Amino acid sequence: MLTTRLIKRIKTLQRAAGVRDEEYRALLSGYNVQSCKDLNPSQAADVISFLQRISGSKIEPVPLKKRYNDLGRRTDMATPKQLRMLEAIWMDVTVQRTRSAAIDAYHAWLKNRFSIGSVEWIESGQVGKIKHALEAMRSDFRA
Repeated sequence: MLTTRLIKRIKTLQRAAGVRDEEYRALLSGYNVQSCKDLNPSQAADVISFLQRISGSKIEPVPLKKRYNDLGRRTDMATPKQLRMLEAIWMDVTVQRTRSAAIDAYHAWLKNRFSIGSVEWIESGQVGKIKHALEAMRSDFRA
């Protein structure tokens, strides 16, 4: 299951490239899926790359809101940028269908794996460990 961000990116590129629905469905059938929602992240990257090439432009994703900025500067705690980075990696590996379910699963994973009760409580020394665990999950997911 793809993230909403990737689905929107594929659909935006489809329009930018001028690809008709019949052509788009034929492209997806090459991956044995009916909808871009059913693509895995690797296949989605291939589709995005192809659509970018034929559209002749590189469309950047819309930046996410500046989540966690209200936390401000905190000594020995993860920065808002680090918290957003960890959350973005989680969104790439989660199998949850909605954003709220994905965030709930992320909080539960942090609690079970690292005994962290809330995202805001991640310490700067834990960021590398959490990122490493998420990247291992990502590589397992793509394999």
